[in-house]
Amino acid sequence: MIISYKVKLAFTSWILVTASLTFSQTTKLQEEKELEVVNFSSIQKVLKKDGLSQSAELKKKQVSVMKTEQQNLDKARYNYPTEDELWGMATDYWLIKNAQLLGWDFEKPDYGIEGSFKGVLENLGFYQKKFKILLINTSAIVRAGFPGADGEIIFLLSLPFIRSLDLSKLEISLLLLEDYLRYEAGYFKKAVRTEKLGKLAGTSFYGEKNVDLSLVEELVKNYSTQVERKGFNFQQQFETTKKMDTFLKSHPELWNVYYRLIGKIQNFLKSNHQYKDYIKLYPSPEMQLKWLSPEEKAL
Repeated sequence: MIISYKVKLAFTSWILVTASLTFSQTTKLQEEKELEVVNFSSIQKVLKKDGLSQSAELKKKQVSVMKTEQQNLDKARYNYPTEDELWGMATDYWLIKNAQLLGWDFEKPDYGIEGSFKGVLENLGFYQKKFKILLINTSAIVRAGFPGADGEIIFLLSLPFIRSLDLSKLEISLLLLEDYLRYEAGYFKKAVRTEKLGKLAGTSFYGEKNVDLSLVEELVKNYSTQVERKGFNFQQQFETTKKMDTFLKSHPELWNVYYRLIGKIQNFLKSNHQYKDYIKLYPSPEMQLKWLSPEEKAL
């Protein structure tokens, strides 16, 4: 499966680490112990005579440096994950938390969508893009683009939706291209980002009594709000549509498929009330057709 339960292990491991860091901060290095057992005052003359006092001083400095480095390593274990790591955790956590609603854990054939989408991206000059496509067995959420781990993008796509429209692999790839351009524009992160994410990501909670575990929970809550109720505004949809127009203009066959696809979606939504909320999240196919038409200058 594209999404596994690895996030439960990763997120739980991080929580357990934060809860179990009660080991002593005064653990002494072996070199430091060796220094303590030496009575320098009683053998000072011998050390000077043998030229060993400088060696002892050097060892003291080395122990001091090593002790400082050890303390820094200990403190680093008390850091919150970085912002990129938190985005990946939030996405995986949201997918697992909403597994029943999304219905992504079901047997399905390989539709060849990933290969088709990769081909479209490369045809337009987007190389080495990391992505995964998660087909979901629900009509409650039609599509979305989420931040994954290590710069990867996780695309959600409703299987009932693409089946109802009888979309080809190329048409699906162009829908995904829209979501890719929205994601790259930063619309999603801007919509769901929390003040706490910017404040705590990558910082240390060393010495604090409590760890703020609501950091990911707040992000996950905003994920649901964005994909279920808020969606994208007209200005964002206009900008996305014009970008699609610009990229596809040099590929007339792709542009024509995209234009017909928007018309197909418009007609489908008029007659299918099951997806009545689609235009609230992705406004509006009718306006998109006008924005794409050369003779129209409407915004």
